[in-house]
This record gives sequence, C-alpha cells and structure tokens, in this order.
Amino acid sequence: MTDTQQVEQSAPAETNKAQITLNMLRQWGACQDGKSWFSNKFPQGAEYGETMTALYADKKYADAQWLTRNAFDKAFSKEIVISDVNSLIALTKDIGETEDARGYGAQIGSSGNYAQIGSSGYGAQIGSSGYGAQIGSSGDDAQIGSSGNYAQIGSSGNYAQIGSSGYGAQIGSSGDDARIGSSGNYAQIGSSGYNAQIGSSGNYAQIGSSGNYARIGSSGYGAQIGSSGDDARIGSSGDDARIGSSGNYARIEAAGHNSVTASSGGNVSVKLGKNGAACLAWHDGERNRFTNLYEGEDGIKEGVWYRLGADGLPTEVEAA
Repeated sequence: MTDTQQVEQSAPAETNKAQITLNMLRQWGACQDGKSWFSNKFPQGAEYGETMTALYADKKYADAQWLTRNAFDKAFSKEIVISDVNSLIALTKDIGETEDARGYGAQIGSSGNYAQIGSSGYGAQIGSSGYGAQIGSSGDDAQIGSSGNYAQIGSSGNYAQIGSSGYGAQIGSSGDDARIGSSGNYAQIGSSGYNAQIGSSGNYAQIGSSGNYARIGSSGYGAQIGSSGDDARIGSSGDDARIGSSGNYARIEAAGHNSVTASSGGNVSVKLGKNGAACLAWHDGERNRFTNLYEGEDGIKEGVWYRLGADGLPTEVEAA
C-alpha cells in the first residue's frame, strides 16, 4: 500500500474510534490494490480488528503491517486495542472438540481443564475453554484461542493469531508477524519475532517484545510494557502504565494518567497523559545523558508529541 490513487467510492463517516473507512485509507496514502480490496470486502467500512483478521485470512501480511503501522501512528485509541483483541478471541471460539490431529489444517478443540494440546502442522486451529490449558504450536498460520483462566500458550510459527479471554494467561510467540490479543487481567505476553502486533485490554498486563517493528497496545490499567527492538510503536490508554523501551526510533504514547515511560534508545518520540513522566536518553557528543519530562512542568503538555533535540531539550514534533 504505497501509491495514492483514488477510487471512486463514497465512504461512511467514522462512527467509532476503531472504525476503518475507505476515506481514512485514502488519507493515509494506501495503494490502489489495497483500497480496492478493502472497498470490495467492506463497502461500509469495518472495525480495525475485523479488517486485520480479513487481511490475515487472505494472507495479505504486508498490507496488515501497513494498516497496523498507520493505525498506531495516526489513529491509536483504546477502541483500536479492544477491537483487535475481540476479533482475535472470536476467531477460534467456534472450534469444536475433535480427535488429536497433527497434519496440515488441523482443528483441535478442548473443553476440559488442564488440557495439553500440541500441533506441528501448518494452518492449525486450536481452541480451549478449560482452565489451565497448555497449548503449543510450531506451524505457520496457526489460529489459537483460549477462554479459560491461567492458560499457557506458545507458538513458534510465523503469522500466528492468538487470542485469550481468561485471567492470568501466559502467551509466548517467537514467529514473525504474530497477532496476539488478550482481554483477561494479569496477562503475561511475550514476543521475540519481528512485526509483532500485541494488544491487551485487561488490567495489569505484562507485555514484552524483543523483535523489531513491534506494535504494542494496551487499554487496561497498570500495564507494564517493555520493548527492546527498533522502530517499536507502543500505545497505552490505561492509567498507571509503566513503559520501557531500549530500541531506537520508538514512538511511545502513554495517554493514561500517572504513566511512567523510560527509554534508552535514540530518536524516541513520546506523548504523555495527565501527570505523566518520561525519561529519555540522548548523547551530547561525549557521553550518554538523560532528560526528564514531566507533564504540566517546564511547558510539557498533555497529548503532545515530543522528541529530544541535539541539546537534549524536548521539542514539539508533528504526530509521530
């Protein structure tokens, strides 16, 4: 999605912050093929999560990356996060119970507690509704869903889509282009692959990513988010978030009250909420130094993007 050709189709007005419309895609500079696909698939527009699920279903992974990047950069909101999480959870909720299957396209369902499910084939669909499930998948294009509490889910294949609605879920993914969503409280989510898309709408989530180009969103209270890859996009709308980033070129939006952000990477952009604070690194030509930003002090304003200049002082910048 790179060229800016227009398609002749009217688009409905945006009705909620998670809604994606043809008009938005035009404004963001989508390519002709991408706009045509969207207008044919969703003539009236669609929510972000529904759009992402459809892109993955059609294996349009590059377009999914493009949409995520633009949605996080230009339209991030808690509604975007919730839409993505809900879409992922709905993806596998109707998988029925079947016998164990190890081949391609396996469909595995379990409703009992403490289930142990493993799959090594491509395109697996795995669903579990019992407590304490342990689910592992090593094939590409897996769809994994769990609604029970304390699930442990691991995936090493690329293009995995993982959704969990139970409390205390532990989710790990090492494949590239993973989509991970959790709506339960106290989720622990980790990803080491590139282009990870991680969303959490539950409170007190712990989210970590070490791959480059991660897109991490959280709408719950008390989130703890860490990223060590370059070009991360991190957004949090819940209060009392704690966000840390060591990669370069990160863009961090901490819109909730009393959020704290720390970054040791270079060329980082940050946006703070009410009573928010940030600690950003810079280099004076001889050594590394830190500059502290406090919303409401020294001209730092709520909801404004800042980046440090060569002198280590914060400067307002255009929307990151």
